[in-house]
Amino acid sequence: MKKTTMLPFAILLLGVLLLLASLKNPDVPESDVQKDRSGVAVIITGAAARIPQEAALLEELDNRGLLKDLVFISGVSSGALNSVMLNGILSGKITWDEYKNILYNLKNSDIFIQNGKKIPVNTKPARELYSKVVEDMLGFKTIGDLPFMTAISFTHPEDLFMKKEVYRMCSHKINGETDTTLNLVDIMMASSAFPIVFPPVRIKNATTIPDVEYVDGGVGNDHVPYHALLEFEKFRGFGVEKVYIISRSSDSVPDMSEELKGFGINDNGLFDKMNISIDDILKKGILKCLTEFSKTAPDLAERTYVWIPNLNKNFMLFNFENMKEQYDLTSQWAKTNDPVRLDVFLYEKYLEEE
Repeated sequence: MKKTTMLPFAILLLGVLLLLASLKNPDVPESDVQKDRSGVAVIITGAAARIPQEAALLEELDNRGLLKDLVFISGVSSGALNSVMLNGILSGKITWDEYKNILYNLKNSDIFIQNGKKIPVNTKPARELYSKVVEDMLGFKTIGDLPFMTAISFTHPEDLFMKKEVYRMCSHKINGETDTTLNLVDIMMASSAFPIVFPPVRIKNATTIPDVEYVDGGVGNDHVPYHALLEFEKFRGFGVEKVYIISRSSDSVPDMSEELKGFGINDNGLFDKMNISIDDILKKGILKCLTEFSKTAPDLAERTYVWIPNLNKNFMLFNFENMKEQYDLTSQWAKTNDPVRLDVFLYEKYLEEE
């Protein structure tokens, strides 16, 4: 009986995950920018509960003095959360130690509540946490309050099979959908709403985008949210000098069944037996996006560096109770490893596939 009730869920989840791997970004021409370039841009991918890995890499960039000329940040999902915190840190509203203290003390119950053995979970705790940190501590009420030019991606699932358009809401009016008066916590909640696991989110008072519910932009065309950077360069009239793409490690073994167990759902090892890994699917999406970026914006790609930690240890995507361990391991790794130029990174990944 349990296997029968699990089957519709398994089919739905499998369909969504396979679709993530097959999504193809539309060709976007590189911005018509001037030859002169200046400033640094940071692009932060989604990471779910691996958010401290990206935070540790960002801290190391800052410690190395590589963010002194930061002019643009783009984030999606937990990368959007880190982009907001980076705004707070670099503007002096919070320190790295204070941010780490927040991360280190996180528990799953600070992010979601399990309402029985089912998903999506209740993310009211996450909203309360973001409101406390972002609004009360940092004083950022709207996305327009962010001191650095910042774009956050989210999307709208129009039907079961996730036909979607990505919206890139920015702290300045660099595109048609941006409304700088929209509530920042709403936007963060929408961007981090991983489909099926977390519920979609409606953004209050939206007029420049449809008044509908939104989910994680990383499951659309923004596995790596570089499109907003191209919009920024076009708006600015000239390009950036250097780009850092920050991401998180991927598990080396199938983990779908284990992830489901974390939500009280037992699929009897079905997904693991099928060798289905959510990490593998998301990793392929990131690599596809990086490849398209290198083809779409070759001049910019030459100035782009990728930093993804290799920790040799697996961490669940939805377990928020080992933040310090992840942060410490990533910090140690980052001290002896440098960001890799995009073309070199892609070449090495190509060799791994051979």
